Amino acid sequence: MLSMKKGSKVLLVLSTSGTPQAAIEYAVKLALDSGALLVTLYPIDNELASEALDSFTDIGFIGDKPSSELSESLMREYRQRGYEECGLVQIRTMEAGVEYEPIMEEGNFVSLVLDVIERYEVTDAVLVSRHERSFIKYFSKDMAGEIKKRALCEVTIFPEK
Repeated sequence: MLSMKKGSKVLLVLSTSGTPQAAIEYAVKLALDSGALLVTLYPIDNELASEALDSFTDIGFIGDKPSSELSESLMREYRQRGYEECGLVQIRTMEAGVEYEPIMEEGNFVSLVLDVIERYEVTDAVLVSRHERSFIKYFSKDMAGEIKKRALCEVTIFPEK
């Protein structure tokens, strides 16, 4: 762990499939112990819905031409999960007395996380590594590992719940 000074920031990247409590607790403790701001990012990958729909089409779960309403519904669901995840972290930070800033942004996952790390001058980032799932190709990418290789800060990775 890097030694932090006042004004430092810890980034917790929330998972669309649920962030493990251990990752939340680790990020809150890291921010508390160093007096850092805890920034949470709930990233909504632009390609998330389309890749999920492609996978569902490939396995025959839905027809060849899913409606735009289905794609929009998936994106609304991801945003709703984001509000819930951010709310859970906010409660925990309030209990711990940690300064907190939630962010929900759309974009390519890796680029978005790296951009937030740079924009907020993050000193430590906490991410969740996803399990491979055969029915959704998106989840099989090692995006957390890619971020760890490219980030200009310390990165801690927790396994998905």
